[in-house]
Amino acid sequence: MKPSFKPKISLQIQALAYDRALRNRRPLFAMHQVVNADDKSWHTERVWTAVGSETVALERAQKYAGSVHVSTELPTLNEYSAADCDDSSYTSGAQVMTRLSSTRTNGEVRKRDLDIAHPLVTLATLPLFVAENWERLLSGEDIPASYLVLKVQRTATVDLRWVPNHTQGAHVAVTPRNWLLRAIFGSTRLYTQGNQPVFLRQEGLLDPRDLRPNGRWKEYLGTLEFETPWDLRSLCAKESGNELA
Repeated sequence: MKPSFKPKISLQIQALAYDRALRNRRPLFAMHQVVNADDKSWHTERVWTAVGSETVALERAQKYAGSVHVSTELPTLNEYSAADCDDSSYTSGAQVMTRLSSTRTNGEVRKRDLDIAHPLVTLATLPLFVAENWERLLSGEDIPASYLVLKVQRTATVDLRWVPNHTQGAHVAVTPRNWLLRAIFGSTRLYTQGNQPVFLRQEGLLDPRDLRPNGRWKEYLGTLEFETPWDLRSLCAKESGNELA
């Protein structure tokens, strides 16, 4: 499904990711993201690479005509996952249909349906969701969202909160409600240019991950520094009521 709309904004975002547990300034990954969006629809794709040109992870997400589709491919892990959500109202709960194919499923497609009570969000679409709810965040309102974890075909409820006064700069904090997830991953922070929906960097959980020799996952926590800021001010100059995931 390809959106047939004329985008209000078209962005090319370049970024480098750094592991915050290390003292050196050697980047772990490079990220390139393409964004096309208007008031009601969007399409975004981002590619993660390490040394050389081999793709570490490929993410796609789009919203069009009230439906949301997201997918992630990790070629080195032989994993592909996707999800579709056809209800954008969330007044009585929306259904998300997920699919996963990986070495853990022996290459077979495992399907699972989820019910969510809040708009769907991923790390790739987080800036879009924040921009959509910008005025509500600035007014001090906490915004709930259902964060999609495709590798386990689950969602986790998170709360978004505007933090205007912080030693490291103004930002939107995305915090899991589950105490264990908070203890492991903490909050993901999207830093802004003052009180404008112009995003400079993102700190916290990164999407690329690896499998350790003992079979456990290596989740990366770090900083994603945008070489070109996300300037989404034009998406905020509209009537409220259109949900982005």
